Amino acid sequence: MKRTLKSLILLASLSLSPLALAHEGHDVPGTLKAQHGGIPKTGKLLNMEMLAIENKVQFFPRAHEGESVDIKKIKITGTAKSPKGKPATLQFTPTANSFDTTVDFQGSHRVNLEIKVDYEGKSDTFKFLVEK
Repeated sequence: MKRTLKSLILLASLSLSPLALAHEGHDVPGTLKAQHGGIPKTGKLLNMEMLAIENKVQFFPRAHEGESVDIKKIKITGTAKSPKGKPATLQFTPTANSFDTTVDFQGSHRVNLEIKVDYEGKSDTFKFLVEK
C-alpha cells in the first residue's frame, strides 16, 4: 500500500514538472492548421478545409505543403445527408480559392457531407459534419 502511494505521488510530481509543459503554446509538428477558420482534413492527394456559416459551406483545397492549388484543375462532387432526410447531391460554385455550396438540413440540426475530389487523374474522399 505504501509503495503504491509513493508511486502515485512520484507520478503526479513528474506530470507537473516543467518538462511536461515544455511544448505548451508551441505548434506541434505535423498538425494541420485551418487557414480560413474552418475544419481542415488531410487527404491522400490534398488537404481540404471546410468552413460552414449557416447553410453556406466553403471548401478550400490545399497542397500538403500548404500552398494553394489551381482550382481549375480540380473537380469536386459531393452529397449531403441529414439524419432525417435522403442524400442530396451538392452543387458547387468555384471561386478564386474555394468551392462554395449550400446544404439543406431537412429539418435536422446536422448534416453529413461526403466530398469527392478529382485532381490530376486521381481522386480523394473527405467526410465532414456540418451543424447548425
